[in-house]
Amino acid sequence: MSALKGANAKGTGRSSGTRVLLRMTGGFLSICLNIVIYAVIIFFLIKGIHKTYDLAYRIFGDVSVEEEPGRDVKIQILKGESTMNVATKLETNKLIPDKYSFFLKVQIGNINMGSSKKKYEIKGGTYVLNTSMNYDEILDIITDAAKSIEGEVSVEDAESTP
Repeated sequence: MSALKGANAKGTGRSSGTRVLLRMTGGFLSICLNIVIYAVIIFFLIKGIHKTYDLAYRIFGDVSVEEEPGRDVKIQILKGESTMNVATKLETNKLIPDKYSFFLKVQIGNINMGSSKKKYEIKGGTYVLNTSMNYDEILDIITDAAKSIEGEVSVEDAESTP
């Protein structure tokens, strides 16, 4: 009978001190795991907020690639060329920092309530742009065909030219 008194009532063979220690260790590990999970969530939340702020600043803020005076770049935009292709050309020529924010700026600007006229209708032509220009200054030029230094070339004409 004395051997039965030493064993716990549940039949596990562990003393009450061992059970308490196991519960404390499990509780401590549970708290540590929760802290790690919350830290990871907070880290990704802060990263997401930072990326969202950067994108919004590029769309609505005054952002350019270089300080003035910058450098002039000649760029040809074909009549009928998509906005994303134009944005890619501008990014490739280092006139804008990010083609996606430029594309979104054009798309947001073209959302009109009840009006069929687009705010940013990019015209075909060859333009001289500067790396110190912001998105609004670039759009002011490429949406005005009169500011083109050469005649307009369409996408079809460019594809048929060898």
